[in-house]
Amino acid sequence: MSDQWYVLSEGQQLGPYPSEQLVQFAQEGRIAAETMVWAEGMEAWVTAAEVQGLMPQAPAAVVAQPVAAQPVTGAAWVPPGARPVTAAAPVSASPYAAPASSLIAAAPVGGDYPYISVKPASFGLWMWTLLGSVLCFILMIVFFIKGGQTASTAAPDDTAALAPMMLGFVMYGLCLLCMLLSMIFFYINVYRAWLCLSAGAPRTTPGKAVGMMFVPFYNLYWIFVAIAGLPKDWNRIMDSYTDLHTGPRLNESIFLIFCIGSLVLGVYDGDRLRSEGRVGTGFSVTLAEQLYDRLAGLETDTQ
Repeated sequence: MSDQWYVLSEGQQLGPYPSEQLVQFAQEGRIAAETMVWAEGMEAWVTAAEVQGLMPQAPAAVVAQPVAAQPVTGAAWVPPGARPVTAAAPVSASPYAAPASSLIAAAPVGGDYPYISVKPASFGLWMWTLLGSVLCFILMIVFFIKGGQTASTAAPDDTAALAPMMLGFVMYGLCLLCMLLSMIFFYINVYRAWLCLSAGAPRTTPGKAVGMMFVPFYNLYWIFVAIAGLPKDWNRIMDSYTDLHTGPRLNESIFLIFCIGSLVLGVYDGDRLRSEGRVGTGFSVTLAEQLYDRLAGLETDTQ
């Protein structure tokens, strides 16, 4: 048997799978005798029953022989972990014709990396929205402090003194909006980066890389898989395929520092850096107390 096999399911090419795994699928009953399979060197898809040594207790197993491509109906079963890879393919008279060996979804290590259609990711959108949230946060603090100073010296009926405080709340809303957009663009970039690696046997899938980040507590571990593990798989795949040797490499240390920094927040207390952990509001304890003292002075009794 060949070393790498593909399965045809609902008109989609899935795989490749090692021959041992294909035999295991057959033994577990996950591959039926009529399931269409293909390996490099064959000119057409054949049923699993035609492959010698694949199906257990096959009554008339024979070695697959090259035959003309015929329209077939693939089994509906999808092997575990299988995910279709979009590849550039020439126009064919039959949509079920056997794929050309140079355009297989997953090329062997040392060959050319298969083409995968991925929309370009915008690093600029993520960076600008992130910087926008930081800028709005700084302006919010400035307006809150200015509003507290103005309100403490203004007359009770002076509504103009509340203008800086209102601007502070506007900056707070813009800060939250920029942070939300920044997170969306960040996860889009992570998804597309893993999608680029999907034909090189990466450690996770694009959907899983992003989805598991939303699982409470488990995401504290998963961030080191989806983010810190990204440059490791990226660089490995760049070194493994001939046409990617000149591609850019990712700095593993920067991604690791990003993961650690996203879990630990430090603030300066005098001349000493103190860890605050993950603070939901983004404020340090000292700053929160200062804001409370300033805002408490604006409190009025409406009763």
